[in-house]
Amino acid sequence: MKDSSEFNKILDKYINEDRINHAYLIETNVKDRKEIAYLLINKILKLDSKNITIDNLYVNNDLYLVTTDTQTIKKEDIISLKDEFKNKSLYTGKRVYIIEEAEKLNSSSANTLLKFLEEPDDDIIAILLTSNVHKIIETIVSRCQILRYFCKEELLVDLPENFENIINFVEELENIKEKMIAYVYNYINKDSFKDRKTVQDYLTNMLYIYYDILQKKVGLECLYCKDYDDKITNLAKKMSFENINDRVKAVNKAINKIDYNANTRLVFDSMIIDAIGGIKNV
Repeated sequence: MKDSSEFNKILDKYINEDRINHAYLIETNVKDRKEIAYLLINKILKLDSKNITIDNLYVNNDLYLVTTDTQTIKKEDIISLKDEFKNKSLYTGKRVYIIEEAEKLNSSSANTLLKFLEEPDDDIIAILLTSNVHKIIETIVSRCQILRYFCKEELLVDLPENFENIINFVEELENIKEKMIAYVYNYINKDSFKDRKTVQDYLTNMLYIYYDILQKKVGLECLYCKDYDDKITNLAKKMSFENINDRVKAVNKAINKIDYNANTRLVFDSMIIDAIGGIKNV
């Protein structure tokens, strides 16, 4: 895998400043996504300090991989996972499972996994890997700590002409919170809500902004918003990791709902409420 030092910094910040989560969802453009999961596992379990390898975990049944060569991960695959994890770890104290290409979960397997996530065991850690978090049902996304790692060489994002307008929206959202609902039309044209793709694109660009805020939060450079470095830096100072995660979850939820909700403005307003509802003090 190419240089992972930036992702390591992100992991160090999360693990040192926040408690260990029972479930992680990693969105990445790295081809071998398992390598990203292995980095996280090493940080959580402190494998290097214990002279333990990933291979040791597999051999001792403390690491389980769910993967498929077909188009879907089936319900039976998740049932097999749950059966495998009925026993406690005898090796590291914790057991970890990785779901590769989590976007391949179908409705049955996703619901079966959801029940597993809803009753987390302190000894079990879930790591879901995907190239597109929007393809995973929101109820699963909401139960995971979202992490992102994108190789710079693979980033091909053309910012829209109205990007400054979008970043101004994000800034003002942090300033006036839920009151932003009254000023939405100052930042997105009223007619734009007639076109679902336009609204989804607007929200997707918000995700790029929050990703760069996270980059700044851990002392890294902007990947998308280099021309707006000052704005991103100021936002990073204002927001905690929990704030950023709340915003990302709310925006992802809205993007998913756009396809099914006839009232795109209502979805947008709900996104603002969801984002602000999780505010914590920095």
